[in-house]
Amino acid sequence: MRVNKKEARLLEEAIEQWEKDDLLDSPKAEELRRSISSYRNEFDSVAFYAAIAAVSCALLAFGALVLDEKWIERLRRFFAFSEIFIGFIFGIVAFSLAWIAKRRKRKYAYASLANESFTVLVALTLGISVAYFTRSFQPTYYYYGIGIFVAAVLYGLLAVYLNSKILWTCMLLALISSWATQTYAWSEAPAKAYFLGMNYPLRMTLFGLFMVLCCMFIKHRRPVKRYYNLSWYASWIFLLLSALFLSVSGNLSYDVWAAIKQGKLFMWAIAYTLLLIGVLVYAIKQKDETLRDIVIIFFLLNIYTRYFEYFWDHTNKGLFFALLALSFWLIGKKAEQLRKRLSE
Repeated sequence: MRVNKKEARLLEEAIEQWEKDDLLDSPKAEELRRSISSYRNEFDSVAFYAAIAAVSCALLAFGALVLDEKWIERLRRFFAFSEIFIGFIFGIVAFSLAWIAKRRKRKYAYASLANESFTVLVALTLGISVAYFTRSFQPTYYYYGIGIFVAAVLYGLLAVYLNSKILWTCMLLALISSWATQTYAWSEAPAKAYFLGMNYPLRMTLFGLFMVLCCMFIKHRRPVKRYYNLSWYASWIFLLLSALFLSVSGNLSYDVWAAIKQGKLFMWAIAYTLLLIGVLVYAIKQKDETLRDIVIIFFLLNIYTRYFEYFWDHTNKGLFFALLALSFWLIGKKAEQLRKRLSE
């Protein structure tokens, strides 16, 4: 069924209500959701690009005011405010904006893009609040990862409260950042190359696997299952990207990696290729077309990465880019054939 976005939203809300009232079971409800496809009219496109412009300008304004001018620090020092006081003030601002955002969503339910853009302000002010609270308790950055983790939890709670995918995305990014930051702070001296015997790519790969497993948990949890698809595909992208870096570096520090020949890490490349094959088979069996396409993209990245690792110095560059152009042409041709077959 192909309808406009407003009609699609109404149908999805109706299906969700029927599911809550036990008029539909979960498999049938999911089948009905997949049968709905929406399209944008001209006004939807204008609203979409206006929202993108608004978010971009908000981020630029935040960067110019907070990062460049550092006006918060100047005010804090001028009035002799403590860092915890600044964190408290911005915390109040963040939750006040969250309350306003909730009212906007109720009053202007049709303005989904504008409402979602407004939550960017919530994310920015909350981030400043947590940063100042963390600095007030630990100025040495040793526990900054824990502060970022607290921010991730708050982003997740506010995402559920405001039904905001932007805040849920902020939560995912904050979780990844907290793991990266805290494991670096706790890494072994002097080079800080390893945490529990794992270098950066390995521990990020394991964290990506942990995120994928967590998606299994939220799939059927009513408050957060609306974010399942976003979390599922973002987690797979993060896992496969981290594993790609791991296939290049192995579990080695940079100094050791730079001193050896790349051929000695060939088994890591084999393991990554086997991982891709396994995920591709899983995606095909589950009829998960999006995951399948993500894996195919990483297959291409894997092929080109292996070329740069092993053959870049020994292959004519013109020949390489000619083969690259041919491969993309073949991919485009197959995509066109598939589109034609599906449209018949």
